[in-house]
Amino acid sequence: MTFAEFQVALKDDSVPPVLVLHGEEPFLARLGVDLLKKHVLAPGSEAFDFVSLAGREATADTVAAHAATAPMLSPRRLTVVYEFERMNPSERSKLLDYAADPVENSCLALVSFERLSGKNKFERTILSTAAVVECARPAPEILGQLVAKMAKERGKTLEQDALEALVDWTEGSLNRIANELDKLACFLEERTSITLDDVEQAVGARASTLRDLAVAIASREAGDALALLEELVDGGMEPAQLVSQLHGLWVSLWIARGGGRGGGGYGGWRQGGLLSGVPDVRELARVRSSREYAAGVERFYRADMDIRRGMPPVPTVSLLVYDLVRGAGNAASGT
Repeated sequence: MTFAEFQVALKDDSVPPVLVLHGEEPFLARLGVDLLKKHVLAPGSEAFDFVSLAGREATADTVAAHAATAPMLSPRRLTVVYEFERMNPSERSKLLDYAADPVENSCLALVSFERLSGKNKFERTILSTAAVVECARPAPEILGQLVAKMAKERGKTLEQDALEALVDWTEGSLNRIANELDKLACFLEERTSITLDDVEQAVGARASTLRDLAVAIASREAGDALALLEELVDGGMEPAQLVSQLHGLWVSLWIARGGGRGGGGYGGWRQGGLLSGVPDVRELARVRSSREYAAGVERFYRADMDIRRGMPPVPTVSLLVYDLVRGAGNAASGT
């Protein structure tokens, strides 16, 4: 079911005993858990009828025991397992036994902050057994309305160009949009309207530094690139976000090399806009071959996977930047 259908089901008090919330939007997965707590639990009962577990540490017996415990103050008990796909393989198999025969006066919510593809028997079985909630990124025509609503919940309104700039910077990620809106709400305090200048002041400095980092990488200036990377990390930018943003700029340079404008963007929002202030972008882009850009995309993929597997994020991104500067994958020159 879509997230909107999930919300309708909650209003109709139609909550399945086992739910899987997965997708590329962690914001929606966390919101889904909050909505479950509001609809399943009686006020003040969270300490008695709710428990959250981490998949990396949980066993199937522990999950089943919590889920099977009779609720004390609420109509149903709520058990949430975050990143359940990271459970030990033997424990995941046991979890399928509970999912096949769940306790009816309980709700077990299995949460993954990425999209499950059914790549193994466990994923295929749980996706076919449980009620599945798709926590997908909103369609472009809905995204703007949702961002405006998020701002309104914080007592703010977003001017249209400010909204577009915010979505551009965050690549439409609701999680990152929420974080930036929280910062803007604190930054503005009394004023209710958020302007483009406000967005540029709040995140523009990082955007400028990120652009300079992309230029340093393209120009093969290792010292400058690593210094700018350190500045961004010290400024609070998450390594995973850095990988995502640099990947977008790398692809924009690749497109610019072929004569394109560089970008295209998420849902029509301004993407590749960070390169708009760089003179002679195409000449800069043509310093590298198409083969090297292709090898660089593969290098970004490896860095992203390393961070997801638990490798130290800052050294992982530093190595990525160094590899890109010296020539991703040592690709041969040529077109």
